[in-house]
Amino acid sequence: MRALVSLAAASLVAIIAASPVAARTVRMETVVALEDRSEPSIKQALQEAFETSLRGAVAMGFSRMRVSGARVLPDSVVLATIATDEDEADDDQDLDQGTLRESLRKTM
Repeated sequence: MRALVSLAAASLVAIIAASPVAARTVRMETVVALEDRSEPSIKQALQEAFETSLRGAVAMGFSRMRVSGARVLPDSVVLATIATDEDEADDDQDLDQGTLRESLRKTM
């Protein structure tokens, strides 16, 4: 009986040790108030929301982030992002504030 318990315990440890680690993923929404509804004000609010989301993703230890949507409301801008530590397609870039900030500027 003792041998059976030892074998079961060893099997359990082997299963736990061999299990793949699941990637963490979070969806974030960042809201920034608008001064007015002019295009420069909207762009500035989107830039601020992006930088805030990026800082949050880096602080939580995520290595990748992508924008999943943006909405302009009457008095604010909402930027939805997804951050993950999962490896994705080769064309994705690791989080780097300069690179991602430049990518955001190109889309505006």
